[in-house]
Amino acid sequence: MASRRLAMVFAVTFLLTGAGCIGFITGEEPLTYSAEQATVADSALGDDGTGYTERSVEQEVIERTSEDLGNRTVVVENWLARYEKQDEFIDETVGVFAVVSTHEVDVVGEPQNPIANVSEGEVLTELVGQYETSYGDLSGAERTDTLQATMLGEQTDVAVFTTTTNFAGREVEVNVYVSVVKHGDDYVVAIGGHPTRLPDERDNILDLIESIEHSDEK
Repeated sequence: MASRRLAMVFAVTFLLTGAGCIGFITGEEPLTYSAEQATVADSALGDDGTGYTERSVEQEVIERTSEDLGNRTVVVENWLARYEKQDEFIDETVGVFAVVSTHEVDVVGEPQNPIANVSEGEVLTELVGQYETSYGDLSGAERTDTLQATMLGEQTDVAVFTTTTNFAGREVEVNVYVSVVKHGDDYVVAIGGHPTRLPDERDNILDLIESIEHSDEK
C-alpha cells in the first residue's frame, strides 16, 4: 500500500487547484482526478514469461479538504499494481516490481503533476522505499547506470540505482530500476528491484517494463 508520505506528495499540488468543474467551485461536489489502471500483461508473467506473479492490483484513493479553498475537497484516484518473483528452491523473493498510474491535473488551467517535476531519484525516495515489499529502506540508493526500454510505445530512460538493504533478514546489495512515462492523461511509473548477485533479473525487469499495459481512454 502506498504510504502516507506518498499521499502527501500527490496532495500538495492538488490542493492548489482552483480550476475544474462548476460543482467543485460552488462546493456542491469534490473535484476528482481518476487514473486509468496500469498493469503488466499476463503474457509476461508466470513460468512462460519472466517468472513474476501478480501480488495485488489496488486503487489508492487520496482525499484532502483545503481550508485555503473554502473547505473544498479534492479526490485523487491512483492505481498500484505489485508483482514478485519467488524462488521456491531457496524459498526467497528474488525480484519485485510495481506499476503506479496517476492522473494529470489542472492547476490554474495548467496541466501538471508532481511526478512530472521530479527526478527518478526523487521518485525512488518518495515511492519505492515505502512499498510493502520484501526490501527494506531504499532511500540511500545511488544512481549507477541508465538503460533504455520501450514503455507504452515510447523509448524511455530506465534509471538504475544500487544500495544495500535488509532483505530476508540479512544485508543484501540490490539494484532498483525506475522509469516514468506520460501516457494519455496519466503518468505511469515502473519500479523494479533484485539482488545484484542475480544479474539475470535485469532482463526480466526490462521485459516487465516493456510489457506494461495502460488504457488512456477517458
